[in-house]
Amino acid sequence: DIGYIQITQFGQDTSDLTKKAAEELASKKPKAIILDLRNNPGGYLESAVDVTSLFVEPGSVVVKEEYKDGHKEELKTTFEGILKDYKVIVLVNEGSASASEIVAGALQDLRGATLVGKKTFGKGTVQELENLDIQAILRLTVAKWLTPKDRAIDKEGLKVDVEVDQTDQDREQGLDPQLEKTLELAR
Repeated sequence: DIGYIQITQFGQDTSDLTKKAAEELASKKPKAIILDLRNNPGGYLESAVDVTSLFVEPGSVVVKEEYKDGHKEELKTTFEGILKDYKVIVLVNEGSASASEIVAGALQDLRGATLVGKKTFGKGTVQELENLDIQAILRLTVAKWLTPKDRAIDKEGLKVDVEVDQTDQDREQGLDPQLEKTLELAR
């Protein structure tokens, strides 16, 4: 009676795969849904917005891009909120970065989703690539990402609501105290 979705990166097929999983979960009417974003280094911004859209009210701001001149651009939901009425708990850790932090931060701000695990990595910048004449590429940071409630992600990371460690020894023994705590909270 508890749904579980794990996303290991935000690739080209993440939006469609997660939407399909959301439709399947909604048909089963779970008590709660666990979204596991641990060790997810990020990926496509568009996929992060799409995934968040499945869990929130249509028309919600998912992430803001704040540019050096101070102006902000808001990226809003793209999909129907198929899972917006279900309790959601998000698993994160120090390996959760970039797009996974956008999703976790938005769900925490917009839904009051509980974040369980460890503080996230803190990678929240918008970068553009510039081709240089000397056959090199320059990566420029042009903006930073903010959660819907204007919390900075870059260099800050997201603080969890319930801190639970998972040690190397836990992993070696096949134990997952973070998931166990999340299951406890979902019941």
